[in-house]
Amino acid sequence: MTKVRQGLESLLSGKFGNMVFVQRDGKTYMRRAPTRKKDSSTPAMVISQKRFSEVMRFCGLFRFSVIPQIWNLAAQGTSGFRLFQKTNSPAFAPDGSLPDLKKIRLSTGKLTLPQGLTAGRPEVESTFIEVSWPEDQLLGGLHLQDELMAISSVDGQYSDIVETGILRGQLNGSFKLPELPAPATHIYLFFGSRDHRDYSESVCFEV
Repeated sequence: MTKVRQGLESLLSGKFGNMVFVQRDGKTYMRRAPTRKKDSSTPAMVISQKRFSEVMRFCGLFRFSVIPQIWNLAAQGTSGFRLFQKTNSPAFAPDGSLPDLKKIRLSTGKLTLPQGLTAGRPEVESTFIEVSWPEDQLLGGLHLQDELMAISSVDGQYSDIVETGILRGQLNGSFKLPELPAPATHIYLFFGSRDHRDYSESVCFEV
């Protein structure tokens, strides 16, 4: 770094050509501006940027569905979008792929998800899903009115949230798969409170 004692340079501050002028304690200092080539990103940086791009693309799929309906309610000190991103980012591999869809969480909240919840098609090509779960002796009252919600998925496409009409207190039921352009390969299930102000975490089943 070069110190400039007098002259026009004493009025300068900032970058000028390939030099940078800095004002400090009433004096002007001159140094060469750092250079960086546009293509200087390392392979690790490129991979990291690709992964981040895929995570953001995935989160964008739910900007007008589960995020405003569910995640905005659960977020504290942050946005629903940021909470959704932080929760689901670990499911992505270093190359940005999603190796295990069961690691994705489409819902979150304070409601409990029944232990032993099962879901599956009654027949291979059926468009219906049968569900069941054991009774929880610790839950009662309004929680028995919690309704099962569903989102189906195939090849990176996700359906809208479907209210199945099946209540927690019923312990079992059957509902039609949410529609998609192709037959669903996975389904995400979770419970929502009667007033739609709280939800449970989601669980994914391969169907």
